[in-house]
Amino acid sequence: MARQRGLFTISGTIGDLNFFIMSGKGFVRRAGGGFNGEAIRTQDNMKLVRDNASEFGHCSTSRSRFRRALLPFFGGLKGRQIHSRLMTLFTQLKDLDFVSERGKRRVKHGLQTAKGKRLLKQFEFIPHQKMMSDLYEQSNFDWHTQQLSVKNFNPSLYKTPKAATHVGITLGVLDFDFDRLDSALEVSPTCFLAVDSLASSFVLEPADIVSPQHSGVAVLGLRYYEIIDQEVYDLQSGIAVRVLDYMD
Repeated sequence: MARQRGLFTISGTIGDLNFFIMSGKGFVRRAGGGFNGEAIRTQDNMKLVRDNASEFGHCSTSRSRFRRALLPFFGGLKGRQIHSRLMTLFTQLKDLDFVSERGKRRVKHGLQTAKGKRLLKQFEFIPHQKMMSDLYEQSNFDWHTQQLSVKNFNPSLYKTPKAATHVGITLGVLDFDFDRLDSALEVSPTCFLAVDSLASSFVLEPADIVSPQHSGVAVLGLRYYEIIDQEVYDLQSGIAVRVLDYMD
């Protein structure tokens, strides 16, 4: 690509040259070139592009199915923050697949590494939530009983939305098949605590125990509610979700 020189700048194609204007300046380059669909599908020097596209598609589809499996925790949330954070996580997990050739690396194999397990266990769908961080630290999850025990949790220590009267805490146990992208989710009853209540301890467990046949993911959810005369209204602010534990 070269600069146009002369009294006038032009745009268009003359012979095998493309003339164009960008940011008020004239440029010229040889016409043609670039990549097209046929070249990407067939040419040997496009193999890296094909490999990257294949792996990106796998991560995107896996992310979409994984998020959909946990929809009960995300009701009312809008925006792309969760999508982009999950895509980053799944790409990192795919990159940890050291057994598959490039173009065929998979999230599942990345999760079989110690680093992959740690990445998922530390994942926060919605980061920087002080109440969720403290709740997580005060929680203990047992895969055998699938009980979540929380000790000395004090909702009154945290700033809450103006309309909130209670905070609701929910446990989810997900069995996710990263090959077929099928899933089964069991969710506990929500534990409601008044936002001004002092420290208390409680136990959560799903109605039915899930015996993971594939990848087991324990998820912790938190959101605020307004409760008036036993009518429960969920609020759209202050929602927090994070992975509690993982087993394969």
